[in-house]
Amino acid sequence: MEEPKNNRQKNTYLVLIAAGVFILLERFIGFWNLMGLLLILYGVHVLRSGGGDKKGYILVIAGAFFVAGGPLALIIGVVLISLGLFYKKSKELHQDGDFTQKQSLIGSIRYDREPWVLRNMSIWHAVGEMRFDFSLALQEEKEVTVVLQGMIGNLNIIIPEDMAVSVEGSVQAGSLNVGGTKREGIGNKISWQSPGYETAETKVKLMASYLVGEVNIKIV
Repeated sequence: MEEPKNNRQKNTYLVLIAAGVFILLERFIGFWNLMGLLLILYGVHVLRSGGGDKKGYILVIAGAFFVAGGPLALIIGVVLISLGLFYKKSKELHQDGDFTQKQSLIGSIRYDREPWVLRNMSIWHAVGEMRFDFSLALQEEKEVTVVLQGMIGNLNIIIPEDMAVSVEGSVQAGSLNVGGTKREGIGNKISWQSPGYETAETKVKLMASYLVGEVNIKIV
């Protein structure tokens, strides 16, 4: 009988905490903005979990209507545009449909601590950092395309000099460093290709872009 009691207490704590957070957020950003933001977050969750594209898009659009004209409208709009462009580019570059796709709003994505499988992938996040060490990568296919996009944050990549890589990097505001070539300021773009890329048996096409941030791609 002790376990159900503990569960009831735990649920009570969660309800109280959730209610307190809701009241505080509603106080600062307004009820309708908060409801809209929750709908958008839930819609993105539905899209990520494969629970139904139609349902997810309806939730996102409904949430956008709630916050339209509010203080969060600009931020939500930029996020949705960035995410839409990400989906569009992913579809264009992975036309066979066989690729890994990840999205996150805030967090850290790391592929630099242990061996990892390098496959066709597209990763997007709103705010945070991404770290990749391609010297630890185990490439599954002869040709792999990797799309990395973020709104605000840092991207650090290590590429071994014996790997055949083609890089398209861009940062709209911030700094971009690819193989020692550095650009700073507004509208930074760098294209780089390793020697012998076209004739290599295995190769990697890397597309890295940020709206605001710092992108460092080091060749070692």
